[in-house]
Amino acid sequence: MGEILGIGTTHVPYLMNAPENLLRMREMLCGFAEKLSGQPFVDPPEALAQLGDDPESVAVEHHRLHWEAFEQLRAYIEEEKPDAILMIGDDQDQCFQTNNMPPYALYVGESIDATPFHMSKFPGDAEYVRQVWGVDTDHTYDWPCHAPLSSALRDSLIRRGFDIASTDDVNSDRWGYGLGHAHANTQLFLRNEDGDIPIVPLFVNCYGPDLAIFSQLGPNARPGAPASSYPAASPSERLYALGEAIREILLELPYRVLVCPSSTWSHTWLARRYDRMRMDLEGNREIQRWLERGEGHRLRGYASSDLEDNGDHEIRNWIVAAGVMGDRPLEVTASIESWVSTGYRVFGIWR
Repeated sequence: MGEILGIGTTHVPYLMNAPENLLRMREMLCGFAEKLSGQPFVDPPEALAQLGDDPESVAVEHHRLHWEAFEQLRAYIEEEKPDAILMIGDDQDQCFQTNNMPPYALYVGESIDATPFHMSKFPGDAEYVRQVWGVDTDHTYDWPCHAPLSSALRDSLIRRGFDIASTDDVNSDRWGYGLGHAHANTQLFLRNEDGDIPIVPLFVNCYGPDLAIFSQLGPNARPGAPASSYPAASPSERLYALGEAIREILLELPYRVLVCPSSTWSHTWLARRYDRMRMDLEGNREIQRWLERGEGHRLRGYASSDLEDNGDHEIRNWIVAAGVMGDRPLEVTASIESWVSTGYRVFGIWR
């Protein structure tokens, strides 16, 4: 008989950079929002109020708040000592690209490599990475995975009618950095970089056709495929059902598994509803209340069109986790509405 534990977190890329560079990242994303929307970026009133007269100090404080939230989750992990972490993250045109784009996939290898700091390129980032993780920005990790658990999950899901893909190699001639940032960042933020707890990476296609925009973003920007090259993301109802099936399987296996969805919820620059200038603050607050009340099942009805208009693409990772956790309430340990880092983030524990 297995046991299921749960935490929820984020893989926000800003913490891969030195605190003084957070505003540089924000400026880059605001410029990107202008490019996508075709109009000048205008901060909403909430952002102006939060940034105030000293945005640099606000940015440093938000950096600290995120790390404080991660430390709380790490303390819980150390207390519970699970056998494995089932890490649910999206892939943003990294490990999976237009030549192979499954709706969801499990990594089934014994270990996985990751070179996670390849985008930490602002002045001061290299020193920050050395101070926090004790490595250079070209460092490659080799993290242990729980292959027996992953393979059992894959085969049992297929028998239950979920045609989930699997792989034991995430590198290709198109991508050579190993495990993508949604999972790799989470591993680092939870301070599991030594691989003390083996992981099972579950990849979810959260973005659908909007994956096309990631080829234009950041220091690794490259010409990308058109949106029509990317398949639609799975609907919320199917993702919730996937989580329910995972719960059934985990309870049959002899492991204590920590389920960990990792996402920012609404991103300002993805929210078409607000011309990519404002996150869906009201909607995300309501979803947070659902989870706190043990009503995660309500997420199964979140229509894809609304979800994407609200910039909530990555909440699909949490919908899978909500299916796993059922009506277990989420104890929210931190909630950060960050106009500095352009997103709504929730940290919590399903006890």
